[in-house]
Amino acid sequence: MMSLMSRFRKTTCIGLLAASLFAAAPVLLTPSVAVAQKGKDRKGGDVEEKTLSVRVGESQTIFAGDVKQYSDGKPGVAEIKVTPDGRRFVVTGEKQGTTSLLLIKNDGSQVNYTIKVFEEDPGVVEQELAQLLEPYMGVRVRQIGARLFIEGGVATKDDEARIQQIAALYTGQVESLVTVGTGAVDRKLNIRVDVFFVQYNKNSGWQFGISWPERLGGVQDPAVSQSTFGYDFVNRTATANIAVINHPLPGLDIAANNGWAKVLKQATIITTNGSEAEFGNGGEEYFLVSSGIQAQLQKIDFGTKVKVQPRFDPRTQNLEVKVKADVSDLVPPRSAATQLPGRQTSLIDTLVFLKLGESLVLSGIKTKVQRRGSRGLPLLSEIPVLGVLFGSLQDSKEEVEGAVFIIPSVVESVTKSSYDMVSAAMEQYEEYDGDYDDVNAYKKDPPNYVDSSKDGGPKKIK
Repeated sequence: MMSLMSRFRKTTCIGLLAASLFAAAPVLLTPSVAVAQKGKDRKGGDVEEKTLSVRVGESQTIFAGDVKQYSDGKPGVAEIKVTPDGRRFVVTGEKQGTTSLLLIKNDGSQVNYTIKVFEEDPGVVEQELAQLLEPYMGVRVRQIGARLFIEGGVATKDDEARIQQIAALYTGQVESLVTVGTGAVDRKLNIRVDVFFVQYNKNSGWQFGISWPERLGGVQDPAVSQSTFGYDFVNRTATANIAVINHPLPGLDIAANNGWAKVLKQATIITTNGSEAEFGNGGEEYFLVSSGIQAQLQKIDFGTKVKVQPRFDPRTQNLEVKVKADVSDLVPPRSAATQLPGRQTSLIDTLVFLKLGESLVLSGIKTKVQRRGSRGLPLLSEIPVLGVLFGSLQDSKEEVEGAVFIIPSVVESVTKSSYDMVSAAMEQYEEYDGDYDDVNAYKKDPPNYVDSSKDGGPKKIK
């Protein structure tokens, strides 16, 4: 068989050489089979596998001084030439893809090169993707073969569309597998989210003066007087009654009211990284509502409903939390005309970004309402000072202030075993006698966050 150097110096004998190789070495015609089966060399050893990465238009060399025969794989992906001295192969990338090069050395050993051709250097592309994807939690880049994949999950459709645009910048080399919702890459982590609701209410009011009737005489509702007439047929006696139920005389208003209320609610949810969790606690009140001769039950819901979806990046210690909360409480009726209570609600739906161990106020409210009015005889009730003799004055004030904030943390370890936690809960249940101050169903305080810095040592953030 001809040597490697003589084969390439005598270009006129290429056709004859190819025919001789076809007859003498059929294994060279099926390099892909040799790679797939990892065939044995002539000495019974395994084929040595190596990988060569090259960009389109870029050239790299492989030592060929001890190579007796060679065979390239898929054509058109990379051009393989031999230098004039026959000591090196020159591999030049032509288009993106994967091919192979099988080398049979003088001692009979075999080396199979898997040649991966990229449009851009994978290392450079991966660095660029890391910069472009830095704002997104729960997303990472993984290289498989000659391609790069963006995988994970994002919170909104807009984020998904933007990542699709980023992948389109590297057509054929980068593909996005990102979905909306669950799908964070580090799902082995448990994330704890503590949501706090604090609200303060204060109200006061008074009503003072002379309350005059709206009309005198005519038809009134209710009527000024009510009369009844009856006849006893056994005793043959008649009875008649008349009563004044709405006299047309003025009344004296001297009422005042004053009160306050405070509300504190804490909801704690633990879920895996990137997964959505929902918690609800509350109840339903039913009230009988009459309308004419019909009556029906009216249902009023109240309580706390919280839905969270955290995404945590362990590398940057950044955390993204999507929170939706609905908090409602029953309040006393505002007027004596109805027995149905009112319902005070707080609703929040937001997406926030923060560092691990930080707390953040999601929303805050502060309102102050004052109402004043008068009711009485026209013109006379507007006289300063003396107007209270001809009318009634009303004044009311209401102040509300509240906030909703969260404290997220990573559950890395459990301080008590599961058995101890259940035993403590059961023991506390048996000993409960109405003293609520001694109740501690779970640890209310979020865990402290410890950040290991390179220069200053561990830093404990409370």
